[in-house]
Amino acid sequence: MVQKLSLLSSQSVALMLLLLVTIISIPGFQAIPGDLPRECYNRTFADEFNVFDFFLSYEDTQQWLDALATENPEKCQLQKLEETYEGRNVSAIVINYNLPKKIIVIGNLQAREWVGMSSAVYIIHELILNAGNYPEANKFQWIIVPMPNPDGYEFSRVHDRKWNKNRSPQSNANFGVNLDGNFNNQWNVNGNPSRADPAGRVYRGPAPFSEPETRALRDLMHNHIDAVLLVDLQGFGQLILMPWSWTEEPAPNADRTRAIAIAGSAAIFEQTQQFFDVGIASDYFPFAYGVCHDYCNAIGVKTCLTLRQTMQEYEISTDQIILFGQEAFVAIHAMAEKSNLSNI
Repeated sequence: MVQKLSLLSSQSVALMLLLLVTIISIPGFQAIPGDLPRECYNRTFADEFNVFDFFLSYEDTQQWLDALATENPEKCQLQKLEETYEGRNVSAIVINYNLPKKIIVIGNLQAREWVGMSSAVYIIHELILNAGNYPEANKFQWIIVPMPNPDGYEFSRVHDRKWNKNRSPQSNANFGVNLDGNFNNQWNVNGNPSRADPAGRVYRGPAPFSEPETRALRDLMHNHIDAVLLVDLQGFGQLILMPWSWTEEPAPNADRTRAIAIAGSAAIFEQTQQFFDVGIASDYFPFAYGVCHDYCNAIGVKTCLTLRQTMQEYEISTDQIILFGQEAFVAIHAMAEKSNLSNI
């Protein structure tokens, strides 16, 4: 009798195990989240890879941003600003969206300057996933556009590493507009003939704001014109540049802007012992027209700057992503703190 009971128990256990395996194998069967402790949930895409190990594709970036917003709805929101010619989203992630003091950060308008994108991604990662490490930064609302030129970035990633424009079709079978020359500030001023040449690297486009990417940033600036600081992240130059780009004359708010830029330069030097020069953009480069930070300044955003990182033109390696990200974050955070002071 005991042997029969033992045999029955074994058969029952085997049957139960078979039933359990069968249920688990049924497509679409899953545990209800409320039935499991939080630590047993499947994590979303936000934690599935290290965003500092490689340069993200457009699809990687969008999925990561969406996962961050899904997992942290009390902390951040993902917003679609525009759709590009090739159908990609220009997206902004808004962090600490209930706070009144705003900072706008723009990634790589120039497609090939990947450091702008990777530094923006680093800042997003730290503000959301490591927010406790930055109590002062958490006093601001951060509006970050990590990939403002997704079509151009993907083209530079897959086809032509030197590509800097977007990918909208132009006359004579040419493609692309230099987005940092497509803003409506001194746009129609004569300059380099290649600005009017659709085949040229600095082609300004057929009209100001002809491109969905620049219209997205225009509307973002106007919607947040009360921002205390806008920083355009670029590559090549260890510089913090102030308006104007089109004249040797300083902008009316140059003294205040310079004091804020110097705070950023000092913060970088304290962290990395790298010196970033501060000055008017036209002091370092030939006159440029239709530039993002000039338009930003002209419409009345308090402080508009360009942070140029790297000394190796526009190329950086994956093992530099964190270093440049830290450099950008410490500079922008210091400039935000300085811009928030009423006595400058």
